[in-house]
Amino acid sequence: MTSPLAALPDHNRLNDPLWQRLFHRYGHVIAPLRYAGWVTDVETGGGEFAVRADLRDGTEVIIASEHSLPADPAEVTGWTAVRRDVEHPSKHTVLYDSTPNGPQRHHGTSLIPLMARIDGLDVSRRAPRLVVSATHTAPYGASHNQTSGIEEPATAVARFSEWSWQLTGHEGYRRVWQRLEHEGYPLALFERDGHVTTVRVTRSND
Repeated sequence: MTSPLAALPDHNRLNDPLWQRLFHRYGHVIAPLRYAGWVTDVETGGGEFAVRADLRDGTEVIIASEHSLPADPAEVTGWTAVRRDVEHPSKHTVLYDSTPNGPQRHHGTSLIPLMARIDGLDVSRRAPRLVVSATHTAPYGASHNQTSGIEEPATAVARFSEWSWQLTGHEGYRRVWQRLEHEGYPLALFERDGHVTTVRVTRSND
C-alpha cells in the first residue's frame, strides 16, 4: 500500500537528535500537513523553532506560536500561520493568529480551525477529502457512532488528533493501539473499564 503521507524533507538534519525530538513532539501539527500532501519540516535555526510546509507553488506556510515554537508543545499559547514567498520571504501574508492577543484567540490551541484555514488556501492539491469517525462500544454490547462529515485532509487529521486527545486527556481512556503513519490513514483503539472506542480516518467517496 502506498502511504498517503508526503515524503520527509530531504536534508542532513534528519539524524539530528534535536530535529527528531521536535519533529516527534509536534507530530500532531506536522501529520495533518503531510496528509494534505505537503512536505513538512521543523526549522531549528538560531535557537528558534517553527513548522514549515512547502505548498509546491513557490510559497510555504510557517507555523509558530507567540514567537517561535517552545521546545515543549504544552507551553504553546496559540498558533500563528504565515504564508510567504520562498524566494522573497519579506513577501508574506498572515493567515491565522490564535495567540492571546490575536484575532482568532478564541480558538486557543485548537488545531482544527488553524488547519481549516490552511486547507482553504487556493493551491493545487492532490490529496483526497477525508472523514473522521468513531465507534464507541460498551461492555454490554451497545454501541454508537459519530462522524465529522467530509473534510479537507489537514482539517480531518487534526480532528483525529483532537478526538484522540479528548479520550485520553479528559475521558480517562488509554490508547491501546495505533496504526503507524506510513501504513495508511490514522486509526487508533482506546479502552476504559471495558468500554472500547475506535477512531479512524477514511477517504471520502464523494
